[in-house]
Amino acid sequence: MLGVFFVIGSIASLILEKYVLANNSHVWLGAIVPVLSIIFIVWQMLNDSMKFNTINVLLAVAYVSLNFIFWGQGNDLYHQRVVHKVYKSSDLQ
Repeated sequence: MLGVFFVIGSIASLILEKYVLANNSHVWLGAIVPVLSIIFIVWQMLNDSMKFNTINVLLAVAYVSLNFIFWGQGNDLYHQRVVHKVYKSSDLQ
């Protein structure tokens, strides 16, 4: 059951990261989820809540990597929106 909550929470945080936090003009705001995920995973491993084995390390690396990928995609969405707005405003003149 804990695994199901982890997967649902992970998907929700990745979607929040891409479409809300990283999709704005404040670049640092998108860094909140990746940094918190790194802190959370290290804390879980230090407390022995998450055993330090190959599978867990690979899953942790994959999750943190996905966070940074979604952060980059969110920034790209913001920049595309800004470029589209500039292009549209210059097209009307």
